[in-house]
Amino acid sequence: MAFLKRSKTKRQSEEKLPPLRESAKDFRIIDGEDFMEEIFQNDLEISWSFARAKISREEYEESYWKVINELLSHGEHKFFVALDLYNRYLGHVWVCLTRDTVDFVPVAYIYDIETIEEARGLGIGSELLRKAEEWAKERGALKVSLRVDVDNPAVEWYRKRGYRERAVVMEKPLDG
Repeated sequence: MAFLKRSKTKRQSEEKLPPLRESAKDFRIIDGEDFMEEIFQNDLEISWSFARAKISREEYEESYWKVINELLSHGEHKFFVALDLYNRYLGHVWVCLTRDTVDFVPVAYIYDIETIEEARGLGIGSELLRKAEEWAKERGALKVSLRVDVDNPAVEWYRKRGYRERAVVMEKPLDG
């Protein structure tokens, strides 16, 4: 997968562009393979912001990349990104085709969906989710699954888009 490299000239020219909130209203969704660097950098920052592990940032980043590489080693993956009129990154969705471990049917799993703060509330997340579902259905997936923490405000957002709780993930910390 190719990585997008931003040049110094492009960064400088972005300073003259309108605020993201303005230009994000006319977003578009495209294949995300050329934006992997931005996708994972954004995800890393957001993930770090709500991480519960009591580890250093360096340890977190090392663990983050191990998990990403493990996830990418199984299934068929697709990334979509939302861009504004000036090709600035607004958000992404990462979906993977795999098999359900209970029903043994083809399923899509949403590993990640995020919209940058300045672009929230404009329908970008809904359109990213719709695009991922459409892609999965075209490839034979019979359902889409995802995981979201129970205290995440996104739970209600997913419910409004037809997602329902099917299982409960339970965990117990194992001391020392």
